[in-house]
Amino acid sequence: MLLVAGSGCLGSGSDEAVNETVTSFLTSFNEGDLDTAFSYYEGKDFLVPATLEIKFKNRDILVGSIEQFELKDTTVDGDVGYTTAVCEVTRFEKNKAAGTEQKLIYFRVQKVGALWTITKVNLDGPISASETLENVEVPATPLDPIINNIPLISGVTIAVLVLGVYLNKKDKSKGGAVTPVLDISTAVPVEKEALAQFIKFAPAPQYSAGSKAAVDVWVKNFSQQPYDNLTIIANFPGTVKVKKPALAFGSIGPGETVKKTWNVTPSIPGWVAIEEPMVVFEYAGARYSGQLDPIWLNVQ
Repeated sequence: MLLVAGSGCLGSGSDEAVNETVTSFLTSFNEGDLDTAFSYYEGKDFLVPATLEIKFKNRDILVGSIEQFELKDTTVDGDVGYTTAVCEVTRFEKNKAAGTEQKLIYFRVQKVGALWTITKVNLDGPISASETLENVEVPATPLDPIINNIPLISGVTIAVLVLGVYLNKKDKSKGGAVTPVLDISTAVPVEKEALAQFIKFAPAPQYSAGSKAAVDVWVKNFSQQPYDNLTIIANFPGTVKVKKPALAFGSIGPGETVKKTWNVTPSIPGWVAIEEPMVVFEYAGARYSGQLDPIWLNVQ
């Protein structure tokens, strides 16, 4: 909340889009989510997410050290924008917090298709408008092959009619939650390999029997249109209690990343699987569904 409050008043149109991209980048970095921060970037400053952390650390900007920031001097010329993040950063002496200091981070953002992407980050000084721009191509999205081949695969939807009623396989008496009914009879099936490109399950490395813990689910929209009415459900075994087996993500806009969480309580030690995770969503006027691999929990 502090980061969002400190991001300043956003403008409108392109200025707002540039600021939102940079705000998402800085917020993700500060939360330690380097993969998400890196997803807003396309350039030569950072080759991998770990490089991002190293270069910021070399300027005494550590993960979690940005107490607040404000974006200033945002300018947009066509498909290129520039802004400066004025950050209040915790200063450390002998590994102990010793007040704050101001750090300036300079950004160049380019419009790629319908999205704005950071293409240069400078920690030393302003970025000149005369510098060569990055040649960034609009990336193919996981759904492109599906959209292009709808006439060929639409007939396959009949085959998934048997999955229209998607119920828990476990008896309620065993403690498992009953999965809601999910009608996918009119949905176009999507291969799990395509879904796995933008849906990630993040279970904890280890769970304790009898203790409540989280299984995070991340969805990243790489496309130029929203994912609407996106829902993910799964079959939970009788040894794993969950209050809400269905996660409703609602609408996820272009370039947006959304996280939802299953709060689970495993009851016995061992490896247990959350089976048949299924996603249903709408995209470009059509409805899609698909099933992903099981999610394994290490319960001690």
